[in-house]
Amino acid sequence: MKSSPPPTRRQQGAALIMALLVVALATLLATSLIWQQNAWLRGMETRRDLAQARQLASAGIDWARAVLAEDARKSRYDHLGEPWATRVPAMPAEGGEIGGAITDEQSKFNLNNLVRNGRRDEAELQVFRRLLQLLQLPAQLASSLADWLDADDRPGANGEDGAEDAYYLNLQPPYRAANRELTDIDNLLRVRGYTADIVERLRPYVSVLPGYNPLNVNTAGALVLSAVLHDFPVTEIHQVVAERERIPFLDIGDFRKRLANQEHIMQPGIERLDTRSSHFSVALHARYGNADTRVQALLQRTAIWPRIVWQKFE
Repeated sequence: MKSSPPPTRRQQGAALIMALLVVALATLLATSLIWQQNAWLRGMETRRDLAQARQLASAGIDWARAVLAEDARKSRYDHLGEPWATRVPAMPAEGGEIGGAITDEQSKFNLNNLVRNGRRDEAELQVFRRLLQLLQLPAQLASSLADWLDADDRPGANGEDGAEDAYYLNLQPPYRAANRELTDIDNLLRVRGYTADIVERLRPYVSVLPGYNPLNVNTAGALVLSAVLHDFPVTEIHQVVAERERIPFLDIGDFRKRLANQEHIMQPGIERLDTRSSHFSVALHARYGNADTRVQALLQRTAIWPRIVWQKFE
């Protein structure tokens, strides 16, 4: 009986190469599985840290609500010397850190004041046009925004300045005028004439609050005060700011009594002022582990407990 011939060198080499390929493939699969497992673990850790950071930020919103509620119990007017107006730097909290600030949104001009009960408020439009002029922006922006907010489908007195459905339906893509209040300042980007640059220019000076809201004379900047009190000389606006920093105004009666020029006590712009605010924004930054989050919220201070109108996480 003949014996099988021994394998050739070529067959032995092929077997060795095959074995090495199998080992390499097994190593590659094992490495890939380990990498995927590590990536999954890192993803889980990141999601866990993000959830904790958001929980920390939510606790910060509740802290802001408590500060505003306590302020309402202790004071009947609001000013920039109160605890809520102090910016809180990043501080250790619950295994991470949190910091931020509360801003009086009634220190700005409320864009929704332009329309009341579905109809334009010409006096408020005059205020907004004055603000636009001070910011060196086109006055026509006031008319186009009023048309966006009012309930009818008729452009304002100067149709070239305003814009209703007939204008927006000719855009690509077409859409209709909202005919209701703004809910966010970025809604302006859909209104005729408003660009991203214009919205950013306006952002420090305007707010978007539900309904009509007066301007807080104790917290508003000189430029917005000049727009509302447009009959006051600039020097008197600066006197108002200096006077409130010395002693905040208790109420509008106190404001009138302390005016340097008593000839202005009956100016109609004063009726748009108040010393008490009910709307505040909160901007917080929270970090936990490897995750960072930012949250913005609009709070409405009520008689019982400030409510969250809206909040956004970033």
